[in-house]
Order: sequence, then structure tokens, then C-alpha cells
Amino acid sequence: MKNIEEIMDSFLEDYKENPKGWSFWTDKSDDFYNIYVINEDKGYFIKIDSIYNNNPLGMGTEIDIEKDQLEDELPNFGFRRFSRKELKNFMEALSSVKDESQKKELFEKQMRKKPTLPTEADEEEYMMVGPFNKGSPFQYSLEQQKEVDKRLRKKLMKKFRRKYKMYQ
Repeated sequence: MKNIEEIMDSFLEDYKENPKGWSFWTDKSDDFYNIYVINEDKGYFIKIDSIYNNNPLGMGTEIDIEKDQLEDELPNFGFRRFSRKELKNFMEALSSVKDESQKKELFEKQMRKKPTLPTEADEEEYMMVGPFNKGSPFQYSLEQQKEVDKRLRKKLMKKFRRKYKMYQ
């Protein structure tokens, strides 16, 4: 089990080796949020105190995943590059659409763009990250994953109480 900074560094190293096939999910369980970043048979399970904080408290670990555990078609998470013109056209199209299903379709179209490495964008290009999915990517949980969840929750609660003594 590692601090969130260490586990995110591990994920980014793996992502840089192969930016294709990753999927990002978040859900809430008990007092904390769960984040699953997965790619085929490998993944990261991270538990954080808040998704609304730029610097959340968190703990995480690598997890093994069985193929039949996952939904069939997982959305492809990643960093995507856009030129200034592409982004301008996207924002204009988005602001002119009132129907939520059409907005969703516009986002999905942008997210079909091939994921790339997270490098600095220059003044003429921008990076978009996503999609971020709500819920769990798993059709079922393994006993091992349930145990990891309990241990992460316990470690994060200790960390949380040390930092925020008023919640003891």
C-alpha cells in the first residue's frame, strides 16, 4: 500500500509505456471515494478522502483483475491533444446544443481521439483528459479486492484522523 503520490507515479509510468486501453472509474463507499484505473488484467485501486480537493489524502495499491470481471466495453481514458481550432469548434458546438444526449455525443466524439502521452502542450494546442466514469467497472469483486478495500479504508482513516484531529 502506497501514498497517493507514489501510486499515481506508478500509474503514470505504466501509462507512458502504453497510453491505450486505460479506463478511469470513481465511486463512493462509506466515508471515502474509490478510484479504479485499469488496463486489461492490471489496475490501481486508490481510496481518497475527497474528489473535490486538489490535494486529497489517499492510499492505493496495484490490483490484479480477471478478464471476466470487467464490463465488455470500457471507455478509453487518456490524455488527448487538440489544436486551438479544434477546441474552439468543440466549445462552440457544445454551447449551441441544448439537448443533454447531443452534448454527451459531442464529448464521446472527442474522447474517441487516440490517447497520447501527457507532455507539455504548447500555445497552439491543448490537452483534454478523460473520460471519467462514475460507478465500478467490475461485474463482481474478488475476495482479495474486498480485503484490499478494507485495509485501504483502515489506513486512510488513520491518516485522516492524524491530519484532522477534530474528527476523532
